[in-house]
Amino acid sequence: MNYMLLSILLSAILTLGGCSKETSASEKSVATDYIKNVTISGDASLIRLTTQDDQSMQAVMSAKPSGWLSGWFYNECKTSGDMVVTGQTLLIKARNNDWYDLSECSTDLQINLPRNASVTIDQPAFKADLQGQFSTLNIETRAADIALSGSAQTVKIRGDAFHTKLQFDDTAQSQLIDIAGRALDTSLHFPKGTAVSYRIHAKASMLDSKLSNTPDAKPEVLISGDYIHTEIR
Repeated sequence: MNYMLLSILLSAILTLGGCSKETSASEKSVATDYIKNVTISGDASLIRLTTQDDQSMQAVMSAKPSGWLSGWFYNECKTSGDMVVTGQTLLIKARNNDWYDLSECSTDLQINLPRNASVTIDQPAFKADLQGQFSTLNIETRAADIALSGSAQTVKIRGDAFHTKLQFDDTAQSQLIDIAGRALDTSLHFPKGTAVSYRIHAKASMLDSKLSNTPDAKPEVLISGDYIHTEIR
């Protein structure tokens, strides 16, 4: 593994987190009222997924200036990614500016879905904030910062180096949380009184848990990798 590349990807995540809040020059939007599956691919993005019944059901893609040169040179950010609805599936592909642009533009995704939608994210680097009730989360990445506040029946995350903070407010339907990579920093929080079973496989591992390991309990937590820090609360 090229760890210089991982450093660049992690730096990209920090850049995404600091994107300008100014109004983007253009944006795309689609309705999500009947969406049951969403797949996000392409270039690195800042992603926010919610399942709020009192908000408009829509997905909005915008482009925002990022990078340390963005404050020095004017470069109009234009949304160049795609959002396509096929049946009950929303397909999103992000496209960012070429690397040689003086002022880079990053993709910002704000998506509100019906409850219990299935979510797939396949990007080399991203920062994601997921708030709500989802059926499945399936993530493939090299480097990412992932936060969940809500519930999911199954969670599967694969990558090289990433940080996850998963806070479950309802584990009645949760079955499996499966996280694997090379360098992982994982924090799992469950409602009071939750019984969980967990297995951790690593070359070097640090476990900080306040919950006992209950055989055959659901949710089942599987974490594997080379270097792992795990917190279970």
